[in-house]
Amino acid sequence: MRKIQIVSKAKMEEMRNFLYDYLIELSEFDPDIKFDEKGLPIYNWFDCYWVDKDRYPLFLVIDEKIAGMAMIRELRSQLYDFAEFYVCPEFRKDGNALWFASELTKLFDGQFTFSTRFTNPRAIKFWGKFAKTFESNSYNDDSIWRNWTIRKI
Repeated sequence: MRKIQIVSKAKMEEMRNFLYDYLIELSEFDPDIKFDEKGLPIYNWFDCYWVDKDRYPLFLVIDEKIAGMAMIRELRSQLYDFAEFYVCPEFRKDGNALWFASELTKLFDGQFTFSTRFTNPRAIKFWGKFAKTFESNSYNDDSIWRNWTIRKI
């Protein structure tokens, strides 16, 4: 059974570990990810997700196991951003990532944005497939990023 769970402050460190796994994997494609002296990825906005009212830390739970995480932020009224999105490798089948992303959009009214680097072909493929599930979707490119916007109709 799949579900989405808000990450409580008590589970903050557990989420931090998932974020580290995600950033380590992502660093293969993103040279801007930096590491501290202990070899841990640096992510300056993590604690904000339990302080700022416009940020939402969420877990994907499958059969009572944490299978992924998302960090959603509200950019302005009814415009949300998938700031971070991760599904653990062992759960990247059976449509789990697509289900998770789709269900997240149902939690909020309005538009969503998300971006990925061209150097990450798996992400380009996944987010492109996801965007096509919405009647209203568009993207624009710069030299590094593909930036999508989707709107629920």
